Amino acid sequence: MGLARSVAFLALTALSLWSFLPASSSNDALDCCLRTSHVPIPRKIVLDYVVQRIPDGCPIHAVVFITVRGKQLCAPPHAHWVRRLTDRLDSGYQSKNNLWSK
Repeated sequence: MGLARSVAFLALTALSLWSFLPASSSNDALDCCLRTSHVPIPRKIVLDYVVQRIPDGCPIHAVVFITVRGKQLCAPPHAHWVRRLTDRLDSGYQSKNNLWSK
């Protein structure tokens, strides 16, 4: 009976540990902006941007700027300063690509 008790204890321990483990690493949850800021972001702190879209599973349409420190700042896509900043970033990529192609 000691062996049966040990096996039962081991099974219960394994089951309880398993229930506390996080779900598999294939977590498809998106990191979405829930609101945007209308405060202009200085060009010198921005490295890149991505566009967040509602059809992709996020609640709002936004432009997400990635800063030099790795922060994500959410901005309204139709604001004048946002379009100007994305255009500057895009033209910066073009000039970098032209340097590499020479």
